[in-house]
Formats: sequence, structure tokens, C-alpha cells
Amino acid sequence: MSKFVFSDSDKEKIKEAVAALERQTAGELVIYFARKSDSYLGAAWKFAALMGLLVALLVGIMSYMWMLPEWFTPLFYSIMMVVVMLAAYLVVVLVPPMRLQLTSSAVIDQRVLTRARDIFLQEEVFNTHDRIGILFYISELEHQVVVLGDTGINAKIKEKDWKHIVETIILGIKHGQVAQGIINAISICQDLLLEHSFTNVEKDDNELSDDIRIEE
Repeated sequence: MSKFVFSDSDKEKIKEAVAALERQTAGELVIYFARKSDSYLGAAWKFAALMGLLVALLVGIMSYMWMLPEWFTPLFYSIMMVVVMLAAYLVVVLVPPMRLQLTSSAVIDQRVLTRARDIFLQEEVFNTHDRIGILFYISELEHQVVVLGDTGINAKIKEKDWKHIVETIILGIKHGQVAQGIINAISICQDLLLEHSFTNVEKDDNELSDDIRIEE
């Protein structure tokens, strides 16, 4: 899987957009870019088991039809089963998008949301005056985005209000312009905060860093 690359210029532009939002509104914004939200290794085991079942079924049919060669001993069958299942497991492990194809959308959605909530706590987005922190969590492998607001923000802005922001970032991902998508989403977020009267307040300091967090 090819990775999105953030140039120094991209990082600086995102940082400036976050800083501009925080100058104009009461919000504190954290941008977190993850390469993936989970390993989805359960899919590899599932595929290995499926391939093992198919081999067993094929051998069973051939045995029933007297088609197995004389040299096909139980030992050979056992070795073949292990090799097939191991190869199937390694193929899925080495091809991350394949793991997604073998994982239900409900499981993927839950893994992304769980990881986003973990990052919300890890980055201490909750640790702001008046609980006005916001997290943009972007997961590259799944092409999914989660926006989480703290209690002070969510008192006025509901989950459905974040939809346009999510769609804007995803559009940037799909066009290979993830940095610009994030910047556009920050601008929309700023307008949304002002629309709901989250105007600027006197702040002692910048409570959360404006730099984008990027997992490698």
C-alpha cells in the first residue's frame, strides 16, 4: 500500500490552518493521521482456515472417487495442509487491503471508532478549559475519518453536524490530496464553530499543539 506523504510545506500549512481556527474561535483542534486503526489479523486466520477447509474438501472428494495417488499418504496430506494454510495466512498478512476485504464493514467501523477514542484520550483532547477540544482522526488504510468533540463542544454541535467535515477530508483522500482536504475541513470546522457561537475567548496559552500528528 502506498503511503500518503506530508511534505514540510503540507505540515506547516495544516499547522497554520489550525492556529487560524484557534485564533478565531474558542475551539482547540488536534489533527491525527494514522496509517491504520487495526492489524485485522483475524482476517488472515479466517482465510487460512477457509483454504484448509477447501483442501480437506477437495481431498475428501478425490478419495471418495478413488482419484488419490498411492503416494498420497496421511503424512503428505498433513504437510500439504500446513503449507497451504501457512501460505494463505502470509498472503493476507502481506497485503493489508486484502485483510479489509475479509473483514466485515461493521467490524472495520468499530475498530476505527475505538482507535479514534483511544487517541482522544492519548492526546488529551479532553484536557482543555471549558472542554472545547476537537479531534480529527484520519485512518489511511480504511479511508475513514472520525471527528470527536469534547463535552463543551458537543453541548451545541451534534454528531450529524460533523458530517460535512468528514466528507471533505475523505474527498481529499480519494483524490490523493489529503493535506488540502484537511485544510478545507479545518475551514469548514471554523465556520461551524462560529455558527454555534463558539467565538474566541481569552486563552492563557495554546492548550494543545497545532502540529499534525502522523503515525509512521
